[in-house]
Amino acid sequence: MTRLSDLVAFRVFALLILLGLASVICLWTLNPVQSQAETVFALLLSVDLVVFAMVSYIYRMSKWKEGVSRLPLLGGCVMLLILLFVGLTL
Repeated sequence: MTRLSDLVAFRVFALLILLGLASVICLWTLNPVQSQAETVFALLLSVDLVVFAMVSYIYRMSKWKEGVSRLPLLGGCVMLLILLFVGLTL
């Protein structure tokens, strides 16, 4: 059972889109003059890039009818958690 069903993949896809929208909104509200805001901006931008990579992976695998594997999604989620944790602690 290493593949996700289409319904679960769609739910993960929707949650990733919401996370990407939330990080973009946070990017728009940052003050670019402060040096600490530059670090947070870089972290949130990297969150957006990881979200984009995961969304494109889900789209490609579901389009090719191969099924979405759990291992790449787990790796992406771990990376997102690390980036969000570091971004929130700064």
